[in-house]
Amino acid sequence: MTEEIAQSIREIVGVKPFDTFVCTVKSVDGATCTVVRVLDDLEIPDVRLNCHSTKDSGIVITPKKDSYVLVTSIDGLNFFVSQCSEVEKITIDCNGDIIINGGNNDGIIKIKELTQKLNNLVNTFNSHTHQVSTSGTAATQTGTAAAVTAKASKFNQSDYEDTKVTH
Repeated sequence: MTEEIAQSIREIVGVKPFDTFVCTVKSVDGATCTVVRVLDDLEIPDVRLNCHSTKDSGIVITPKKDSYVLVTSIDGLNFFVSQCSEVEKITIDCNGDIIINGGNNDGIIKIKELTQKLNNLVNTFNSHTHQVSTSGTAATQTGTAAAVTAKASKFNQSDYEDTKVTH
């Protein structure tokens, strides 16, 4: 019965297709932007950049100010950006893996950990000395220079590879 009523309403009202407009970006504020429709200079505020109008999580493609965007109507009152001519930034919040370009080039590095390992190697190298022996004459002394006791650890890819992002 309920489905029959819904079908009758659809037949009377009709099914309206989504309207899409070419607009320019006036401003961006978090998960929404304000655009100006090219067709008639109508300003449309609170245009969604993702499926939530109040959250900037998930995938958010932030268009560049003054660039062109395609804005699609959800219901005649709410809109979303469906395409961008220029992108200011892309933010991805993901709990799972992110695969870029097929994931064939291994993982992205964790730069802080890699930098720390490289700095440890530099410190060890900079403090390196050799053990030497000399004969006892007026020009030379007998003795030895201290040898380096700390050794640089080998690089291990798993120490600095973030396997959640591959490219």
